[in-house]
Amino acid sequence: MSDCQHGFTKSRSCLTNVLETFEARTRILEEWHSIDVVFLNFRKTFDLVSHKELIMELRAYGIDEKMINWIEDYMYLTGRSMAVRVNGKLSS
Repeated sequence: MSDCQHGFTKSRSCLTNVLETFEARTRILEEWHSIDVVFLNFRKTFDLVSHKELIMELRAYGIDEKMINWIEDYMYLTGRSMAVRVNGKLSS
């Protein structure tokens, strides 16, 4: 896992992510550089939207291929599986 990963990682959390991000942005601004920020909410992506269709839509909107690859890799849109355990039995 990347060192940038905070969620679901021992001794890291959303709070440590916010603090590191704030520190990095402050350092950049103190050096008189500019910052572009994009906030993405992928909450429904995993449950309600076809991942293949989402990627097709992003490409149709002209999103850079590097960003699409990042979304696929780090937002777990590819190579992902799910199973449910009920009464000791695991679904396929």
